[in-house]
Amino acid sequence: MEVRLELFEFKNICMDMAELGAAASEKKRSPVSDEIKQREAFRWLKTLGYEPNFLEKLEKEGLVHKKRKGSSRNSPIIYSKFEIQSAINAFKMSKYLNK
Repeated sequence: MEVRLELFEFKNICMDMAELGAAASEKKRSPVSDEIKQREAFRWLKTLGYEPNFLEKLEKEGLVHKKRKGSSRNSPIIYSKFEIQSAINAFKMSKYLNK
């Protein structure tokens, strides 16, 4: 299978992967700072230009996993920023590969 990319597409891929590397480094340095509540995740995705239902789509695809912080029903739902970012990058890469 041959993949042809324009130069700007390759540049965007490199930038996305560098950003992902920085997120992985941040997660190793401070795991608590990687945790994000569901509401914050929706806001963060909105600033990136995605609809809130995009997070649900990533969950259905199995790219993102949520966990409840605590045992009660009202405990916040937590996501990993690194996991969300890597899922977004995978989603972008699929656009390049499935042209």
